[in-house]
Amino acid sequence: MRPSNPSLLKLLALPLSQSKSTTHPPPFLLHAVRQSLQSASVDAKRQDQPIATRYAHKAIDKAADLWAGLGKADEGTWKRRAYVLGERMMDRIEYEEWALKAIDPALAPKLVSSKDSARVKETVDVLFPASLLDDKALLSSLKASLEHREPHHRSAMMKCLAFAPLTLPFAVIPVVPNFPLFYVLWRAWSHFRAWKASHYLSSLIGSPSLRLLPSSDLDSIYSSSSHPSPPRLLLTPDRVTIIVERFKMDDEERKELERAVGQSEKRLEQVKKQERESGTQKTVLEEQKKD
Repeated sequence: MRPSNPSLLKLLALPLSQSKSTTHPPPFLLHAVRQSLQSASVDAKRQDQPIATRYAHKAIDKAADLWAGLGKADEGTWKRRAYVLGERMMDRIEYEEWALKAIDPALAPKLVSSKDSARVKETVDVLFPASLLDDKALLSSLKASLEHREPHHRSAMMKCLAFAPLTLPFAVIPVVPNFPLFYVLWRAWSHFRAWKASHYLSSLIGSPSLRLLPSSDLDSIYSSSSHPSPPRLLLTPDRVTIIVERFKMDDEERKELERAVGQSEKRLEQVKKQERESGTQKTVLEEQKKD
């Protein structure tokens, strides 16, 4: 049985960089504000979940505590080296996956169909800067992304589970835990959560539970001046700091936003590199035609 009090999930559509074309909206990060689930505590909602799911959450929480403990180990120890390597590997995971798996459908508002619009008590609010995004383009872009993400994460989850038995021989190494097995299982769980969140968001589109709300706060943040940053980058470290303070985010959320900024910079660099290479090839072809 779900808690009787209504819940609210707040999502921020944060444009990351300028679009290459005026006909396409800028790529954006859909970030779930952790403190937006109101009225019903996480513990209360988790009691309504299947036993297997509750134990899985407890195991993940325990693993997170153990992982944090590795980060506190002395420099030069295998624990500290394993932690640093693991953090680097996690930073390479796409920010889209991090954003999706932060949305737990079991804790999010219950969606209703268009036929039951009069019975909407729990809503999902998507806040966006109207100066950079419009609601139709936002929904269209989100739908296209989810059509790719949902099957992708399901397939990746199955591959991780299939690969897990191959890591069992690492268990014979004394002292050091079987990190390959732990990592593969963690990736499977991560893809599972992203897959379920993708399905939830796909169901959200077209539901009366969804509310698209222009945000003057986000418009103000994006219109504010920022320290010099790569051209076309919209979500900068300076703006991340303001967003974190304005929406009362925790350190984990800050890290996710910073990860998205870093990956956006790298993607912009790759686009520039491709444009330069394309321009060089075009010049060569033109010279060959002249000859």
